[in-house]
Amino acid sequence: MSLDYDLVIIGDTLEASYAALKAVKLKARVALVLGKTETNTYTEIDRFTFNYLTCFDKNWQNLTQWELNNDFVTHLNSYQIKTWTTQVKQDIKEYYSPAILAAAGIDIIMESGEFCRLPQLGFVIKNRTLRSRNYLLAMGSISSIPKIQGLSEVGYLTLETLDLEKLLNDLIIVSQTPIGIELAQSLNQIGKKVTLVVEDSSILPQEDADAIQLIQAQLEAEGIKLLVNCPISQVRKIENKKWLQAGNEALETDEIIFITKPSPNIQGLNLDGVKVQVQPHQIIVNDKLQTTNPQIYACGSIIGGYSLSNLAKYEANIAVKNAIFSPIFQVNYHPLPWHIFTQPILSRVGLTETQARQSYGDDIIVIKQNYKTLAKAQILDETTGFCKIITRRNGIMLGGHIIGNNSDELINIIALAIKNNIKIQQFSQLFPSYTTISEILFQISENWQDKKFQENKSLNNWLETLLFWRRKWN
Repeated sequence: MSLDYDLVIIGDTLEASYAALKAVKLKARVALVLGKTETNTYTEIDRFTFNYLTCFDKNWQNLTQWELNNDFVTHLNSYQIKTWTTQVKQDIKEYYSPAILAAAGIDIIMESGEFCRLPQLGFVIKNRTLRSRNYLLAMGSISSIPKIQGLSEVGYLTLETLDLEKLLNDLIIVSQTPIGIELAQSLNQIGKKVTLVVEDSSILPQEDADAIQLIQAQLEAEGIKLLVNCPISQVRKIENKKWLQAGNEALETDEIIFITKPSPNIQGLNLDGVKVQVQPHQIIVNDKLQTTNPQIYACGSIIGGYSLSNLAKYEANIAVKNAIFSPIFQVNYHPLPWHIFTQPILSRVGLTETQARQSYGDDIIVIKQNYKTLAKAQILDETTGFCKIITRRNGIMLGGHIIGNNSDELINIIALAIKNNIKIQQFSQLFPSYTTISEILFQISENWQDKKFQENKSLNNWLETLLFWRRKWN
């Protein structure tokens, strides 16, 4: 039996559209199954826009302290945030609209469906069965709510039901993801009273210890009540107030927002019937992004990890090449940068200091430079933050962590250097503009070389002796 397609992609997400365009550029025949309904999620666009607008508003308020144009002082409100975000999302979505995708040669299917296994693997929609060599799952994730006594009766909000305009003033955010930290800071900035409850022992257990310490201090300095390692045992409603038992503390609030680890949005796909193994928070894949059914691939947030578009696109790129040609390409997340929209923004690539010491022992050098040494940071009054680079003793970079102004841009330079095995010594040849954030890379490179020089006792003694005799000869 002949096949209809080289690849069928299921999902109405950015990574699904990107994968479809990538596949047709490789001359594949592709179908993109969008489904009937669009899920209303708190996307990366929402996160960045909220972060950007609240940062801008905070900087503007700082300026008014100098009595500059006091008549024009405004305060950000939820309506402005929602209006701006909606417009941005509409503009961006036009680049991946069904019309654009169809014009590129992709068969767009606005139907929901499910997998069937017999007589051979296929994806069944209303009027036909789509037959393909391989399939790609890229549906994104949805909120998963733990079973907590009284929660369903009291009610709560998730990222899908969050409406900034209708939020009350007193909020509790229960979070196990970076999105909860981002949201807590942004809501606090627009005047909400926020308590952030983290059930884990750390607010960001996978990140650098110095970065976690700084972000936690920043949250508390901004007036956010932070409770760490506080599992939720029950929720009750007393006299129009919601009560939440977090560890040993009973907390009163107007509204509870749950931002826990999401679950794959796979309802109705019959993945069990085609032997695709699914865990509570991820679809199981190998390093070639094949599920436990080798004809079905998966990418994006449905396979776990942070919900970031650049990671999802990278996975989509690997999955498409493997699905169309042969499964020979493997994922390697080591040189990929990512960031968390905290204030200031936390960006990272490669290994943390702890991971590097576990793998390389004493064969590492760690250099940390604070933002306050930068002219631009002083000018903008954004001196909170640092850049930390972890290298081997030969200069090969293993990881980079930046928290501060423009860190989400600066981390890309470090990621490119790691990917191309550029040693940290070479940053000292950069000589960036004086009033730029990238100057910190030059400083770190100089500090690294100073450290190596001081450790080389033989070279120090030789230079001292050489210069001594040169002075004598003159």
